[in-house]
Amino acid sequence: MNQDLSIFITPAALIISCALIAAGGLYFINIKYCKSPLQAVASLVAGFAILGVLEIVLAGSSVAFFKAQQVQTSACELEGEAAHPEERTASANPKTRGHIVACMNDFGYEWTTEHRHCREAAVPTNPFCYLPTQAFDRAVTSFQLQFE
Repeated sequence: MNQDLSIFITPAALIISCALIAAGGLYFINIKYCKSPLQAVASLVAGFAILGVLEIVLAGSSVAFFKAQQVQTSACELEGEAAHPEERTASANPKTRGHIVACMNDFGYEWTTEHRHCREAAVPTNPFCYLPTQAFDRAVTSFQLQFE
């Protein structure tokens, strides 16, 4: 999500989710902002759903998921160049390329050319050319990459 936009959306969504949870919870202690028990339960579910989405957005915007993938790609690039210093000038060197891809595999990422930015520059130092192997991380990262 665009950081300029998220500083306005996140607090508003937090306030809305807390209001929904409060309205739903208060119904069950006889302070009735909702008209029926079904409406109260729906309010609780919607409030917690918004909080869950906010948690994913906040975790995804920090050092998790795609941001972590970018950092790990840089770390593997540094490791590959350190392991093969004589090959630094050759950008498409098979030794360095293989080292970077193997390093990313060791950290739980697999090489893929699905993303359009990877197809533009399919080099091992491109973080768009990897996806996590764990299912949840892969789903969140794929979702994040749709907006890149």
